[in-house]
Amino acid sequence: MPGVKTVKGKYFSGTGGRGFWSEEKLDSLGRTIERSSYRKKKLMGTYGLQYNDRNDIILRIDTYDINHPGTTDTSRYEYSYNNDIIAFEKNIYAGNDSAIYNLINNEGDSILTYQYTSYHYVADRKNIHSNAETYVLYYKNNLLTKLEITNNKNEKEISEYTYYPNGNVKRRVKKRIPELDDEIVYTGGPGGDNQSYKYRYNGKGQTKILYMIVHNKTYKIATYKYKWK
Repeated sequence: MPGVKTVKGKYFSGTGGRGFWSEEKLDSLGRTIERSSYRKKKLMGTYGLQYNDRNDIILRIDTYDINHPGTTDTSRYEYSYNNDIIAFEKNIYAGNDSAIYNLINNEGDSILTYQYTSYHYVADRKNIHSNAETYVLYYKNNLLTKLEITNNKNEKEISEYTYYPNGNVKRRVKKRIPELDDEIVYTGGPGGDNQSYKYRYNGKGQTKILYMIVHNKTYKIATYKYKWK
């Protein structure tokens, strides 16, 4: 969001619940460089972000967390590229956890297959537990239209997306193979395997109010205010 100095978001459903809001500080290119979250007047957490010249995050520094005051956590991100496509990404988190995305197939830059492996350090056992999944991403007009995730049990989760003309997500439909016997219950706020979104915009075309539609019910999820330089 070039030209925007700060964005304040107020959230009504989901993680945090009512009274939860955030403030984001942006750089001259419109990238978030610092985000603080609050519940009413109480600061819950703050983190900063740094980017490379491709606008990919290379560093996240959590400077405050109400659950771990006095602790600073740093996450690093490393990349290699094949033209404009990320061919390799390594995420190194606090506590010796990490994750790797490795591009294993590219069909015309429109179907990308990644091998994803996460590594979790178990401190009391002093060993590392790994988990692998396969991600297949389908793109059309530079928008993600379908995401397939297959785990090591060969279970598949498929998410399909449609968009408004301005690129904002209009609908997300999720299905699973094999199908589950019981319907998934979403916690922390409204949600479902079939979600639609509506937006109200300010005079500059930026989202002012975000709504989610689930099971024919409309929920106001968030409102946003922008401050320009």
